[in-house]
Amino acid sequence: MTTNRTVQTAADVALWLAVHRGWHVLPLNYGTKRPLGGCVDCRAEHTDHTPQTCPCLARAEGALCHGVWAATTDPGVIARWAQRWHTSVWAVHLGVSGLLAVDLDTRPGPPPRQPLNGLAWPADEPPPADGLDTYATLAALSGGTVGTDTFTTDTPSGGLHLVYGTEPLRWKGSHGKPRPGDDTVRTGLGWQIDIKAYGGYVVLPGSTSDAGQYRRSSTTTTPRRLDPWLVEALARTGHDRTATPAPPATAAPVPAFVHGDSRQARFAAGALRSACAELAAMEPDTGRNRKLFRSTTRLAGMAQAGWIDRDVVQAALADAARHAGLPAAEIRYVLASGFGRPLPVPDIRSAA
Repeated sequence: MTTNRTVQTAADVALWLAVHRGWHVLPLNYGTKRPLGGCVDCRAEHTDHTPQTCPCLARAEGALCHGVWAATTDPGVIARWAQRWHTSVWAVHLGVSGLLAVDLDTRPGPPPRQPLNGLAWPADEPPPADGLDTYATLAALSGGTVGTDTFTTDTPSGGLHLVYGTEPLRWKGSHGKPRPGDDTVRTGLGWQIDIKAYGGYVVLPGSTSDAGQYRRSSTTTTPRRLDPWLVEALARTGHDRTATPAPPATAAPVPAFVHGDSRQARFAAGALRSACAELAAMEPDTGRNRKLFRSTTRLAGMAQAGWIDRDVVQAALADAARHAGLPAAEIRYVLASGFGRPLPVPDIRSAA
């Protein structure tokens, strides 16, 4: 049982956020942290209508039908819910509130070999311990920072909910985990990173469930807008519900033949082919400039070490960048910058 003070605290937080931030809130089941069930006719196994056409919700009287879609900003309805439903767990419906939450988990277990969706894990980085590590590395690779100067909640399991402002109902949700038997994350953003948005919700601070208490850890109650790097990462991984389907891609350019049959030459040739294929397939606003720069710095080091010819690298990367739609002047600038910052060559002595 929860005390009246705990229940009132959770409900007060929900009411304040609804009134002062315009968030759509609702009470949850204490044990399951799921929305409370509505009338029988509106439950999934019986209903033949959508939340948008639900007569119960249309009356705006506080019916808790269709799960999270019953969330409201109406102070009167929220007060009635708080009085009737003795629960200490309240949530915000993110999608209709113009919010997106990055849910960083700390579940035990070994990480997959490739914890990021669509990005190689840096060779000089230790494997991530949890979702916080995965997200921090993703931010660094994307040219950004995690930053907690947004509405942030500590969860009972040791995780974090980072809540950001965005366009209502724009983003899809996802779970960052590999499929059974796979060692690579191919959905979401990365291992132990869940995205909650369109039809998703997160528990509000002040709530207490069977697992423990949710506490606000940020000094601000105002969510900041999504960082550009995060917008780009979400779009790249298929989270944007408003994205126009890409037209069928034309064949990607194939790098020129690379001479040499040493292990180093074969490694460099493979690295160049992979970089060109990935770059050529990239869409606008998905980090093409950054991809070109990082590929150039890596291959510049190999050219400097004599593993591959610099002119071959430059011509192949420029061709792939043109195929991806980058302007000629930008390509020249990025290539010059990348060749000016060559990375050390990797240790491939143990490579097959």
